[in-house]
Amino acid sequence: MGAFHIKPGSPGKFSEDFVVRSYHTDLHRQLTIPKLCSFFQDIAGNHTVACGVGWEVMQEQNVFWVLSRLKIDVTELPVWRQKIRVSTWSMGSDGLFAFRNFRVEDAFGNTMVKAVSMWLMVNTETRRLVRPDDYMRDFPLCTEKLFDTEPEKLPMPNNPCFSEAAAVSFTETDMNRHMNNVCYIERILNTCDFDFLLGHSISGFQINFLKEAVPGDRLKTGTVQTDPLRYMNNIVRESDGVEMVRTEIMWKTM
Repeated sequence: MGAFHIKPGSPGKFSEDFVVRSYHTDLHRQLTIPKLCSFFQDIAGNHTVACGVGWEVMQEQNVFWVLSRLKIDVTELPVWRQKIRVSTWSMGSDGLFAFRNFRVEDAFGNTMVKAVSMWLMVNTETRRLVRPDDYMRDFPLCTEKLFDTEPEKLPMPNNPCFSEAAAVSFTETDMNRHMNNVCYIERILNTCDFDFLLGHSISGFQINFLKEAVPGDRLKTGTVQTDPLRYMNNIVRESDGVEMVRTEIMWKTM
């Protein structure tokens, strides 16, 4: 074990341009939250590659990143065919957590979406957490803050109504052999009332990842409406009732 070698001149802030394709959108022609989170995954990974510590390098030292918490604030969702710029930067780590921000801007530089995330580093063999500073102490940082507070620990939903359980599928399983974080979000949104979705759009989203789901697990999704425009959700493993994720979704009328 040792600190990763960071490429000289590595960028503290990393940006890429995206075009919103038809398969990134919903029936409102808006970029979906799961696809937005896929953009975040892409650019976070590309930033680490640009700095010399991509997935392959981490595999050599038997570690990988897992997303722990994510908070998204939406001013306006990008739409079909729109060109956007997504930027990301690391704000360093505190104990076991590493912090990474994201910003989405339109062609004129206006902020459309901002997000803050907290990540954990896991040993591939033991599945135990390791301290990111042991590996990433030379990684370039940017201190620009988008939120005054970190993503919060969400409470357990109170007496949720559960969907039928479904097994983790092959297409939901990623390179680390667990359920990809975007797939949890898709499952939760797919339990929302269709008529409600016809007239509403997400204005805020938070998710806590608690346990990793793997092939063979059967998962059910719980839902509680706490206010007219606020829902709490969780995903639970059917066999033992262990929670995989918790979410809070804030909606606005379209």
